[in-house]
Amino acid sequence: MYIFFISIFIGLLYFALVLIFVVGWRRTPLFEPDEHADLHSGLSVSVVIACKNEENSLPKLLSCLQMQSYKLFELILVNDHSSDATLSVMEAARSLFLNIKIVNAEFSGKKGALEEGIMAASGSLIITTDADCLPGSNWLKAICSFRESHSCDLIICPVQLTEGKSLFARLQALEFNTLIASGGGAAGVGMPVLCNGANLAFTKEAWMLSKLDLVVEQMSGDDIFLLQSIKKRGGVIRFLKSESAIVFTQPANTLTALFKQRRRWASKSPAYTDIQLIFTACIVFAISFWMLILVFSSLFYPSLLTVFFYIFGAKFIADIIFVYFIRSFFKEKRLWFHSFLLSIIYPFYIVSVAISALAFQNKSWR
Repeated sequence: MYIFFISIFIGLLYFALVLIFVVGWRRTPLFEPDEHADLHSGLSVSVVIACKNEENSLPKLLSCLQMQSYKLFELILVNDHSSDATLSVMEAARSLFLNIKIVNAEFSGKKGALEEGIMAASGSLIITTDADCLPGSNWLKAICSFRESHSCDLIICPVQLTEGKSLFARLQALEFNTLIASGGGAAGVGMPVLCNGANLAFTKEAWMLSKLDLVVEQMSGDDIFLLQSIKKRGGVIRFLKSESAIVFTQPANTLTALFKQRRRWASKSPAYTDIQLIFTACIVFAISFWMLILVFSSLFYPSLLTVFFYIFGAKFIADIIFVYFIRSFFKEKRLWFHSFLLSIIYPFYIVSVAISALAFQNKSWR
């Protein structure tokens, strides 16, 4: 009986959380920049990119930046002790951009490289992305137009995985889209909890005020720590729901690479202090962990299998409702099939990542 009530309680908490995300997502209006509008506000913009061994990816990003419809930006490239030809690619870019600075990082690590790049930036609005990301031609225009019309300290911008042909890539894309949309939905109801440094904009003033809150002992996680700090100070944080503002990045090639990436993300969780973020993470972990307990316990108590199917069904319905509302923005297809497969895999995946992250603290740049 207690197990049944615990299952209902966890299921209701999860359903309520997803409902919050749905409400926030629907409440956030689509934003598209005027194709013919010129920005004359005098907004100074710096694009900061920290790179480590990105000789193959960086030229593609630089090509995308050359094609931006908004040209009035400063480009800051930070070389974090690359051992390949990354620095040579950066130096060659001097002929491509009128306003460019190349910084050789003094200290090792992505967080330190970003800090040195931001400190060198002259723009009042800082935009960060990764060297392996590809933005569209109106990326900067969308962000700058949004900043002109919406006063805010931090803009959470969307990131999407490029569409892959394999089932593994498609499942990654669906899971990643729900993660990005969850961050957007949470911001839409005034409780921002997630953002991604691969596509983030913030005022330099806000970053300077938060500099001491970025948890220097953690090698990464500057994006979430920045969000937490700005949120704690009462700063304005918004989600930019615009297809023009999306940057695309590649899915992981192997399960091992994906696992290591997510373990690195999760390893920073003990340093998080935002109650809403902690509560959100606990609910997601709790329902996944509880379903695994029910499955393995049913080997000894077969009646628990019925309870498992009830909570699995409730979670699947909540997830498919959420995916339904975000499908058009992310161009999602095959909702039922991919969502069902992900629902089966996700409890094992999320629990193993969480336990591994707590057991093995990852100190690498990536």
